[in-house]
Amino acid sequence: MSKTETNAEDYLNIEVPYGTKIAVFGDVHEHPEQFQKMMNEIDPSRKMWVVSVGDIYDKGFGMKTAEAMTQELMALRKRGIGWAVPGNHEIKHIRKSKKDPSETLVWWKRQPLALSFQFESGARLTVVHAGVTPHHTWGDIKKDIEVVYVRDVDEDGRMIPLIWKDINGVSTLVKSKEGGDVWHQKYDGRFGYIASGHAAQKDGEAKFYKFSCNLDSAVYDTGILTAQVFEEDGSLGKVIRVQGTAKKPELNIAY
Repeated sequence: MSKTETNAEDYLNIEVPYGTKIAVFGDVHEHPEQFQKMMNEIDPSRKMWVVSVGDIYDKGFGMKTAEAMTQELMALRKRGIGWAVPGNHEIKHIRKSKKDPSETLVWWKRQPLALSFQFESGARLTVVHAGVTPHHTWGDIKKDIEVVYVRDVDEDGRMIPLIWKDINGVSTLVKSKEGGDVWHQKYDGRFGYIASGHAAQKDGEAKFYKFSCNLDSAVYDTGILTAQVFEEDGSLGKVIRVQGTAKKPELNIAY
């Protein structure tokens, strides 16, 4: 078995061949225009792997576009140059379609919650959809669904979940408790550098922290899709930004 034909047990120790870079891109949310522009910019190959942080589905131009983009990711995976972790929107659709899942959702169900790439320099890049908490171990990030949902953590380092609350007669998604910090501010680097998405940045700008980044530039609102390139030694390279039409769906999210 080659290094790029990796099974589930290897997902947290994927060896990156010498001279290979990795481009990790943020939440696409059914925006095929930006997806295709991003693939053209990245130009996936044996020397440039591509990784999706998930959330291909919802908030955009329809399920068929999500399925078509997933088919492209599946093809890249078969070639050994593409990877993906599921986002909370993939998880939602998987749970809703238990009786008759599509081919693409079956594929998403098989993808790991976390990926970790080891460069020859010794640097490590880990990819999850949302993030980690200070309590997570290597064993946890393989199976703990929190890595698909965490945004903020409380003073004890526990995830602050979101809840639906009636605000002025409108059901709105809000934090279940006040305070806390974004998980990036509490992350100590134990899993190497983490690239993630999930927390939409309405200013269209990816956010960078000491040991991690959030690449969700709210494409459905800003029209901007962002990727971070990691050089062959694992260091941060260029940021790729592509722009197109934004769907701008009506969302009741106070947080």
